[in-house]
Amino acid sequence: MNNSANVNLHAVDGGNPSLTNSAAAVSQPAMPQEELIDLRQYLSAIGKRWPMILGFTFLAALLATLVAFSIIPVYRATAVLLIEAEQRSAVSIEQVIGVDTSKQEYYLTQFELLKSRSIAEKVIARYGLEELPEFNGEREPTWLDQVKNPIGSLRTFASDSPLLQSWLPEQEPATEAELQEARKQHVMGTFSDRLTISPVRKTQLVKISFDSEDRHLAATLANAVGEAYIENNREARLLASQEATSWLEDRLGKLRAAVTASEDRLTAFLQQEGLVDVEGIDSLASTELSDLSRRLSDARDRRVAAESLYFVLQDNRNAGLAQLSSVPAISNHPQLRDVRLAEIEAERLVSELSKRYGPKHDRMIQARAQLATVQQRATELLSDLASGIEKELRSARKQENALQAELDSKKGQFQGIAVKRATYDALKREVDSNRKLYDLFLNRQKETAATNDFQTAVARFTDRASVPLSSTSPRRKVIVIGVASLALLITCVISLLQDSIRDTVDTSNDVRELLRLDPIGVVPLLKRTSLSDGVVSDNLVTGEKGNEVNEAIRGIRTSILFKMAPLSRKLVSITSSVPGEGKTTMAIGLSLSIAKMEKTILVDCDLRKPSVGERFGIGRSSIGLTNYLMMGADLRDCIHTHKHSGLDILTAGMIAPNPQELLSSVEFKSLVDRLLADYDKVLFDTPPLSAVSDALIVGGVVGSSILVINSRKTKKNEVSESVSLLVNHGVLMEGVVLNKVRKTSSSYYSYTYG
Repeated sequence: MNNSANVNLHAVDGGNPSLTNSAAAVSQPAMPQEELIDLRQYLSAIGKRWPMILGFTFLAALLATLVAFSIIPVYRATAVLLIEAEQRSAVSIEQVIGVDTSKQEYYLTQFELLKSRSIAEKVIARYGLEELPEFNGEREPTWLDQVKNPIGSLRTFASDSPLLQSWLPEQEPATEAELQEARKQHVMGTFSDRLTISPVRKTQLVKISFDSEDRHLAATLANAVGEAYIENNREARLLASQEATSWLEDRLGKLRAAVTASEDRLTAFLQQEGLVDVEGIDSLASTELSDLSRRLSDARDRRVAAESLYFVLQDNRNAGLAQLSSVPAISNHPQLRDVRLAEIEAERLVSELSKRYGPKHDRMIQARAQLATVQQRATELLSDLASGIEKELRSARKQENALQAELDSKKGQFQGIAVKRATYDALKREVDSNRKLYDLFLNRQKETAATNDFQTAVARFTDRASVPLSSTSPRRKVIVIGVASLALLITCVISLLQDSIRDTVDTSNDVRELLRLDPIGVVPLLKRTSLSDGVVSDNLVTGEKGNEVNEAIRGIRTSILFKMAPLSRKLVSITSSVPGEGKTTMAIGLSLSIAKMEKTILVDCDLRKPSVGERFGIGRSSIGLTNYLMMGADLRDCIHTHKHSGLDILTAGMIAPNPQELLSSVEFKSLVDRLLADYDKVLFDTPPLSAVSDALIVGGVVGSSILVINSRKTKKNEVSESVSLLVNHGVLMEGVVLNKVRKTSSSYYSYTYG
C-alpha cells in the first residue's frame, strides 16, 4: 500500500448544478478499523499467476522424476544386538545371565566401539571391499555424481586437458604406497558413511544398519559388523586374561618371598626377647594393674575419711559430747550413740526430780551421781575414739603408700612389656598383611587360570539382518512430491511477494482497496492499430470490431449518465494522474459513445500538449479554444463535427503561452455557459494532475471529473495524491476508470461479467 491516506468518495444526490456552485462531496475520514486478513486478496494474487505457478511446478516435478529414476537404488539391512552390561564371570551364575542397566557410560562406549576403525578394517579385509567399485571409487561417475561434486568434476577435467595441464605447475606422481593409502582411506570413508549405529532408547539393544547397492551385501555386512565386534571383544578379553595370568604369577613369587621374610623376623624377635605368649603377658599385667589401682583407690578413700575425722576431733578437743554429736562420723559411732542416749535420759531424770525434791534429797543426789557417771563415761569414750582414729589414720597412710609404691613398680614393668608389644605388633601386622595380600593374589591367579578358557560374549544377536526386498533410497515418490510441493510453495510465495511489493494499481480490487469505491469501468488494453494512436477508427463508432472496447465504453457511458441524470448535470472533465494513462483516448471514446444518444461536444482543454484534433484528423493550424478565448474567433468556426458519429469537437487551437490564465478567465466560464445551453453533454479533456494544475481549474469550473488510471503503470501514491487534489479543490469525483487492463487479468473478466 502507498503512504498517502486513502480518501473515501461518495456521490452526492443533492447540489446546485450551476457552474459556480458545483462542489465535491467529501466524506468525513473513516474511523480507524482493525485490519483483517483478506484471503481473497492472496488467492487473487496467486490466481493471476497460475499458469506460471503450474508450469514451474510441473517442470520441477519432471526434473525431480528424472533425477530420482537416475539415482542408483540403495538397500538397507539392519541387525539388532543385545549389549551385555559388563564382562561376565563363570564363578557366579547370576553374573552369567544377569543384565545391568545402570551403567550408561558403558553402553555409550560399546556403541562407539561398533563404529571403531578396527572393526571396519576387519570387515573390509574379510569381504574384500577394496576390490568393489562401490567402495573404492573406481566406478565411472554418472552425471548426477558430477552435479553433486562440481569441484571434483572440474579437477578431473583439468587433469585430462593437456592445455590446462601446460598452465598448471607440475606435480610429482604419487608413489604406490600413497596410492594404496588413499585407496584404503577412501574405502574406509565409504564404509563408515554407509554404516549406521542406532541405539534403542532405554534398552540394551542397538541396531546395526548398512546401506549398499547390493541387497545381499547389505545384509552380509550388517551381520559382519556385529560378529566382528563380538570377536574383537573376545580377543581383547583373552589377551587381557593371558597378560593378567602372567603378571599374577610373577607377583605371587615376590609376595611369597615377602611373607617368608616377615615371618622370619617375627620368630627371631620372639626368641631374642624370650617371649612365648605375648597375649597372656598382656592379660596378666593388665589384671594386676587394674587390681592395684582399685586397692589404691580404696586405701586413699580410707585415709581421706580418717584424716577428716581426725581433724574434726583435733579442732573440737575441748568440746562436749553434745557438740561432737553434730559430726556425722562421730554421731554414727554405736558406743557414742548409746552414751549419748544414757546422758539424755539422766538429764531428763534430774530435771523431773528437781521439780519435786530439793537438791539434798536422796533421789536428787542419786540422779546427779548417775548423770556424772554417764558424762565421765562419754569423756573416756571420746578419748579412746580419738586415740583409735589416730591409729587408723597412720595405718591408712601406710597402706596407701605401700600400694602406690607397688603400682609404680608394676607400671615400670608394664612399660617395658609395652615396648616389646609394639615391636611384636608391628612384625605381626607385617606378617598378616603380606599373608592376606598373598592369599588374595593366589585366589585371583587360581580363578583366572580356571576360567581362562571360558569367554562369554559381550553381545548377542537378537535379530540377524535379512536381505531387504525394497530399496530405502531414493524414495522416488517422496522426492517428486516434495520437489513439486516445494516448487509450488516457492512460486506461490514469490507471487505473494510480487503482489505485496507492487505499488501500482492493476485491478479493480486495487482501486477498491485504495479509494474504497468500485471503478465505473474497466477498459481492456487496446491494440496500437485501434484508438490508441492515429486517426479515430470507425470501428469504435460502428461497433463492428473491437466489441470488448465498445462494451467497456458503453458501460462507462451508462454509469456516467445515471450519475448525472438526477441533478441534470451536463458537464464532466476527464483527467489522469500522470501522462500516458489514456485519458484522451477515454475522453474520445466516451464522447463518441454519448454522442450516439445525445448532442455532445468534446472540448480539448489540454492547451500545452493538445492531441484531440490530431486524433480526429484535424490539422494543428485549425482554430480552436485558444483562438476563441484570446482573439474572439467565431465559436462556430472553432467547432468541428465528426461525420460518422455527429460528435462536435472544440480543439485546443494554437499553443498559448498562458494556459492557466485562459482557463481561469471569464471568457472560458462564459464559453462553458454557452456550451451548456447548446449541448446535452459537454466533455473536457484536461492535462494530468501531477504535471500542472490546469485540470483543477477546469474541474472547478465544470464541477466534476473522471479520473483515468493506467493499469500496471500508475502508482498508488500518485492516484491518492490526485484524488486528494480533486477533493481539496472541491471537484466532484464522478468515478474512476481503470484503463489498459490486460484481457488475461481475472479482475477484468470478473468485473465485466461478474
